[in-house]
Amino acid sequence: MVNYNESPLHPNIDQPHQFQIVRFDYRFDPDDWRNSFIDLVLRRGPVTRRLRFHRPQNLKIEEGFPLATGGLQLLDISHRQLDGLTVEVADFEATPGAITFYAANVIDLDKSDPISD
Repeated sequence: MVNYNESPLHPNIDQPHQFQIVRFDYRFDPDDWRNSFIDLVLRRGPVTRRLRFHRPQNLKIEEGFPLATGGLQLLDISHRQLDGLTVEVADFEATPGAITFYAANVIDLDKSDPISD
């Protein structure tokens, strides 16, 4: 399935736009930015997902975050060959409060398996 900007949806989480962002942690390593990561905790009813995005780049947080993040998408951008970036966190709605960034990969912290390399 091809979606936003001709990139397929990332297979790690079904319909991320239905989840609320309940926690956002950005860990920056001043000695080596490549060790930096973003942890997102998403919740939909009783379901909680904890995702870690390694080497985040181009982070943008719009005014209104986190309340209006109803268009959250995770895209597989590995086909774009963007200097080791394989994941794009995007927003398909034009509502305020979007969070967007690129990452080298994403790991499901509850499974500890790489979702994308």
